Amino acid sequence: MRTLRLGLAAALVALACSHRPAGPPAPPEATAPPPPGVARVWHGRVQAEKADAYAAYLASAITKFRTLPGNLGYELLREDGGAETHFMVVSYWTTAQAIHAYAGDDISRTRALPRDPEFLVDPEPLVHNYRVVVQDLAR
Repeated sequence: MRTLRLGLAAALVALACSHRPAGPPAPPEATAPPPPGVARVWHGRVQAEKADAYAAYLASAITKFRTLPGNLGYELLREDGGAETHFMVVSYWTTAQAIHAYAGDDISRTRALPRDPEFLVDPEPLVHNYRVVVQDLAR
């Protein structure tokens, strides 16, 4: 009797371990996007009273990044405090060549938006393009 119970228990454990939750299968690794090769970082600052309007304008403008070949996404960061608000856009790209298609020959130059002069305090002429060495983000 004890052998029968141990055998039944072993069978139940094996069945439980082999059970997979219902739902769609995990996507194959081949469909995952490539890791970013370059992070393009832009910084700008605006007067605090114009920050909400600029945030809305900037957020709308940068959605086009996702339509550009080689773009893997972006982040819009904001720091409020004092008389000025700082914004940073970090966009991720497969290669520097992909950035050239968007930014032109000199990828270190800022690609200004049409309404930037209306908002930005002392616009910065340069962006930084960093080679991504390690990336560990929860998805």
